[in-house]
Amino acid sequence: MQFYKLIKLNRLIGNFRLKFLGLLILHVFKKRYLAIHLDPVNACNLRCKMCYFTDEDYVKKLKGIFKEQDIQFIANAFFKRAVKLQIGCGTEPTLFKDITGIIKSAKQSQVPYISLTTNANKISYDKLESWVVNGLNEITISLHGVTKTSYENFMDKGDFGLFMNSLKIITQIKEKHPLTLRINYTFNEDNFEELKDFYSVFDGVNFDYLQIRPIKKLGNTSYNNFSLDKITPIYNSTLEYLKKESLKRNVQLIAHNPFQLQNRKSTGSLINKYVYCYISPTQKFKKDFKWHEETYNQYASRTQITKQLIDDIFAKKTTVEKLKSDKLNYEVNS
Repeated sequence: MQFYKLIKLNRLIGNFRLKFLGLLILHVFKKRYLAIHLDPVNACNLRCKMCYFTDEDYVKKLKGIFKEQDIQFIANAFFKRAVKLQIGCGTEPTLFKDITGIIKSAKQSQVPYISLTTNANKISYDKLESWVVNGLNEITISLHGVTKTSYENFMDKGDFGLFMNSLKIITQIKEKHPLTLRINYTFNEDNFEELKDFYSVFDGVNFDYLQIRPIKKLGNTSYNNFSLDKITPIYNSTLEYLKKESLKRNVQLIAHNPFQLQNRKSTGSLINKYVYCYISPTQKFKKDFKWHEETYNQYASRTQITKQLIDDIFAKKTTVEKLKSDKLNYEVNS
């Protein structure tokens, strides 16, 4: 299963009725369509300046860690309908002791694609190899600066040396095992121009995907310049440069085109209403989901998701427009 091909397919299907019809078919025949985003622990070892971990009021509420029985429940309730499991979304998953256990559970449930997102400051060769051997398909690394100075400024408490060593470890693992490496670069007016040096700084690293995405407001963060005014005039030239350099290295670039940069909402996001499934110690899927009492299939039956999909297929365009968000609003350039 090529997860990124599904992203492309979703983008190619512009008609919202066809999107919902496709989901209806998958749902009725109990096929996989959930993209599960799992934060097993509400903690992080860094204090990135664009992240809500620098919002003191928010962090006070962000507590908790899943127990073994919670992970087993999640596996039994959701994994059989998952097309992808994303471990680590808004927190740092490597602080959870049994990542291997989560991966094993997902593999036993035949989840087609298992990914882990991390800041890569706590990766060891043995841990990563264990994850990969047990079924991890992809490691996604968050990055907010190309130079040591910028990296350690925006990723407070981060160590650029540890980061570079982690990239070395990942590259070594990729020589022995099938593993996809993706970089997620969040840009702002103060780190965007550094992207022109990305491939020279990280020369020799075996990347598969590079995603660049604009800063997003995530609470009262310590960095709060959300303007793109200085970026817009040079965005297209930088994007074309990255496309060219990525193509040379057989790296797929994931990015907004200039129109998407200015118009964040798209029809590509409409399916999120049904496919996006976020689970953490403080946000357990939906508010009306009966934790430890029902599976996703039982929840879907109780809340009549089949009827919801049919209603959306025949809904007015103006009604569906309200479902748009900035999710999945980018292109995968191969």
